Amino acid sequence: MDRRTYLTALGATITGAATTGIAAAKDHPVYRPGGPWPGQLQAINLNGLLTNEQLADRLQQIDRRSDRLDLRQIGQSAGRNAPIWEATVGTGDTNVHLITQIHGDEPVGTEVAVDLLRELALSDSRQVRSILDELTLTVVPRVNPDGAMFHYDIDDDGRSEWVGRRTNTQRWNADDSRYEPWYHYTHPDGTTPGYDMNRDFNLRPPSEFDPRTDTDPGWWSQVDGDWYLDMPYEGYTLLASGLRLAPEVRAVTRSYLDADPDIAITHHHQGAYLVPDSGNGNGPADQTVMSVMGQYGPAYIEQSPFYDPDVPVEQVVNPFVDAATSTRSLRLNALVANALAERGNSVFDTITRYSYLPLWGSYLDALTPHTDAAGMLYEVSYQTDDRGQMSLGRMVEATRVGFVESLEALATETLDQVSASDYFDIPTHGKSLDNPHLSMRRR
Repeated sequence: MDRRTYLTALGATITGAATTGIAAAKDHPVYRPGGPWPGQLQAINLNGLLTNEQLADRLQQIDRRSDRLDLRQIGQSAGRNAPIWEATVGTGDTNVHLITQIHGDEPVGTEVAVDLLRELALSDSRQVRSILDELTLTVVPRVNPDGAMFHYDIDDDGRSEWVGRRTNTQRWNADDSRYEPWYHYTHPDGTTPGYDMNRDFNLRPPSEFDPRTDTDPGWWSQVDGDWYLDMPYEGYTLLASGLRLAPEVRAVTRSYLDADPDIAITHHHQGAYLVPDSGNGNGPADQTVMSVMGQYGPAYIEQSPFYDPDVPVEQVVNPFVDAATSTRSLRLNALVANALAERGNSVFDTITRYSYLPLWGSYLDALTPHTDAAGMLYEVSYQTDDRGQMSLGRMVEATRVGFVESLEALATETLDQVSASDYFDIPTHGKSLDNPHLSMRRR
């Protein structure tokens, strides 16, 4: 596969397009942020979500009430200088690192993470004691304070509305790196550029990589006017690697390496998608409430929807994830889907699979090889800058089940009862339902 074809396939995964292989992925354009904002007919209401100040107050209240919680500020955001918080709870030998809201318009993980920390810090239930005894959980509940609180005059009435946005707020400067990377862009208001921070991580540790000095000109390529860092590493070429230019990303990297986790979990939102083959002409098709994504290596490459024996392995799976770690990752993601499906004929019986391709600037692919951590990714449906807090309750419940079931299985060592093959039995999500008030998806 040539570079352009690979980027097309990568774009299909980023947008969450339903794919059955590389050939299908070619039909979708590379994701380019910066599309139009929702029109004035779109309901945007975020009043039920935590502001940065409310988040700090909640975490500090829990910290004051409990001697179990270790709360610290690990950095601050690029634009608002808002604190980035890390909370650690538990004394177990299995370390779990969880980040939420790296994209500012994806807030549900933050809401659930705060409630989870409160429960673990204050409850004396048998389940909580088991989790605390067996696990050490480190949580960064809001990676992107700038994006979470972004305001924009969405309806041109002269007043700014709180809508949230994907990126942080940070300008690229010519002395930051050799070229401006592809994942830095300016929003439609024209004044507030920023980074998609889940493209900004780098596999090389901070002691070995400085974007100002350590990027050979030959590592860079330009495609359709955008610059990509294709970094060589241990005999592989890691296409579209990140540069670690955002202070938020540097803070998360330090947090991760300090935690030395066995499990890495990242929570996101996706667009609106149908469950494949649902309805079958007997009624309306179902929308998926959440997709799960397991990260895996060469041991499962032939089960990848993007497998092609002529394609370099690092463009299909993560070659630094061994067989045992891959199996744990697949089991954890299948566990969540199974737990929600066991609720019977309900909206939660609509879990789909988010097709995995290595994204070398992402939290999972850039960081988990350092600690052999099994990677998990949750994608609940709908971003807030599209739909505000519509369907908030079901997004919260699906996320809560995902977090709790994962921690419970790790604490009780029941993960081995889940088959890794169950993961590949989960259908990849189907047709995208475009918001009628948007002329272009911005995933």
